[in-house]
Amino acid sequence: MALPVFRPTVKRKDMGSVLSCIVSDKLGPGEISRELVSRVCQFLGHAGGVSLCNPYLALSVALEALGLAPQDPVILPALAPSLWLRVIVDKGLVPLVADVEPESGSIDPQEVARLAQQGAKAILVHHTLGVIADTEALRAHGLPILEDASQGLGGIYGEKPCGCLADICLISLAPEDVITCGGGALVLAKGRPLLTVLRRVAEGSPLYSPIADMNAALGIAQMAALESFARVRREVAALFSQSLLKSRHKSLVSRLDADNVLSSFPVNLADGIKEARQYALKKNVDTALAFADTIAAVDDGPAARSANARALVLRCVLFPLYPMLGKRDVETVGKVLATLP
Repeated sequence: MALPVFRPTVKRKDMGSVLSCIVSDKLGPGEISRELVSRVCQFLGHAGGVSLCNPYLALSVALEALGLAPQDPVILPALAPSLWLRVIVDKGLVPLVADVEPESGSIDPQEVARLAQQGAKAILVHHTLGVIADTEALRAHGLPILEDASQGLGGIYGEKPCGCLADICLISLAPEDVITCGGGALVLAKGRPLLTVLRRVAEGSPLYSPIADMNAALGIAQMAALESFARVRREVAALFSQSLLKSRHKSLVSRLDADNVLSSFPVNLADGIKEARQYALKKNVDTALAFADTIAAVDDGPAARSANARALVLRCVLFPLYPMLGKRDVETVGKVLATLP
């Protein structure tokens, strides 16, 4: 059986808190769900937030909390999840899609500066696969910033944790993210005035549904181990990078002096994506297209001129990288990376 690309970091000992919820009949949203929000806010330095049962609702609430109204233009990266574009269009906002830097996959600050001149009302930032984007530089435009730290949680830029800088931070908790509750998302506000608005918007929605306590208990257990998870991810990523140097392919590289925590290991293939994936599978290592469900991959409208993003869509694949990888698994993936055709 091939080594899967994604595997939620759930250890047997993590299940104790989940089982406690089941025994106590605390399955729906309650105190444990609020505790998860509190712990993540404390870790990132946010005033507070809410949990929501799905990312669509989470982003919708976040955009409304920022005071955005129909026909307001918003900037977002071409490699953001395609769900973002759907939410923006459904809310009547105008998407201004920014291309990305070819080496990192992060939103291009020069593109943001160009689009900001078109009357943009907010900037949405996505830390692509855990490569930290330069959120600090984007603050110079004076626009509200929504930062998605789902794939970069645990990373550090300077002395600041990834996800701490923006007005609103969005954290998806899907199985392929750094921290998972099996689904759902958190929306966190930096300041208390915005937190008041965020809570009013979320709780006033007819679709309002927080994460269930049983799921939140799993998230709390993983947050407690985030530092060790991040350390393992960095160590394995460093080994994989060394292996990849023996091939003719490259990984994504940040221009920032940041301590990234990759959610998966990306390989930007020189060519032959089909051959490379078939070769890996023959060695019992599964891969996935890195950006198959991004705006650049599914949209022929706003993202049509995002040449760098589209090139990464066609050439970038993901290899397994998660704390549950055993020593033998790491060696297997490393050998494949070093010998990719």
